Amino acid sequence: MVTYPKDWKKDTISAVADIATGCRDTQDNKYNGRYPFFVRSPIVERIDVADYDCEAVLTAGDGVGTGKVFHYYNGKFAAHQRVYVMSNFRGVYGKYFYYYFSKNFINEVEKYTAKSSVDSVRRAMIADMEIPHPELLEQKKIVETLTAFDTYIADLTELIEKKRNIRDGALEDLMSGRTRLEGFDGMWNECEIKDITRMVITGGTPSTARQEYYGGDIPWLSSTEIHQKRISKPTTFITELGLNNSSAKIAPQKSVLIALAGQGKTRGKAAILMKPMALNQSLAALVVNEKCNSEFLYYLIESMYYSLRELSSGDGGRGGLNKKLINGVNIVLPMDIDEQEAIADVLTAMDDEIGVLEAEKDKMIQIREGAMDDLLTGRVRLNK
Repeated sequence: MVTYPKDWKKDTISAVADIATGCRDTQDNKYNGRYPFFVRSPIVERIDVADYDCEAVLTAGDGVGTGKVFHYYNGKFAAHQRVYVMSNFRGVYGKYFYYYFSKNFINEVEKYTAKSSVDSVRRAMIADMEIPHPELLEQKKIVETLTAFDTYIADLTELIEKKRNIRDGALEDLMSGRTRLEGFDGMWNECEIKDITRMVITGGTPSTARQEYYGGDIPWLSSTEIHQKRISKPTTFITELGLNNSSAKIAPQKSVLIALAGQGKTRGKAAILMKPMALNQSLAALVVNEKCNSEFLYYLIESMYYSLRELSSGDGGRGGLNKKLINGVNIVLPMDIDEQEAIADVLTAMDDEIGVLEAEKDKMIQIREGAMDDLLTGRVRLNK
């Protein structure tokens, strides 16, 4: 239990803010509308009518965003009829209220349910929640500190997005041959994947009923982990007994992975193994021969994501890839392996730069969370 400083005041939310709900339905949104339209998700829609003109904090009243979606806004806006709007703040700054409320509200609503998730929010859950707060000058300093973190994180997010767009454009240009690197003007060759690989490996799953098959020291991958791109830290391990008694197979380091199946947009995604790992049946590993650089092939497969999905067997988007389909995929690549390596080096440098920025963003988010814990509980004071 948190012990707040003795000079902090504790009020219920109903004492420091007005609580209302919006009056709009989802279908009231309008693309490129004049005003923000807050619905029950993190995505802010647009609308041409404004029902509020004030400083406000908003949260979802039901749906998947319950207890998780929060917005701070100052100006004209509209809100969905199942979005709570807190405004007319008294004795607390609206932004301070936003930080405290967004940090602690999920714990409050969980008091009202024995389930693992919260279905809906009743007004009393908000009205009766306590909000400890220092005097206004210290609130202002807390808000300034946390806002500085938010601004820095937002700037990093924008920069990362710009770098990703540049990188994606370079991927398309370099893999199509529209842009050639200086010093290379050789022929590009059309062939099938089977012509530039020594083998295509697919895997399997040890019986989940056999406990002795799991918890060993052999890393074992499924398509759910392909988002890592450069895979070095699997989450599941199997034993040698599990490997030998299943169709799981170990793919060598630098194998290029393709997701054969998977939920959502996973199928057709590419990754590269940074060390040998066993695969399950949802992945295929391409092992290159002397005609192809593995890093180049990884980027080439990534650039072919949409065409690989179209190639997938089945209908309604529920199909899958298989070894035969992959082997027959037509590709075009430089005959000079040095050019392949140079292209891969350019794209790798871009990915490394983005990776550094993402690591910095993750670090700042962690620091911000720690600052919120310290400042919103009074463990660290800014008024001295």
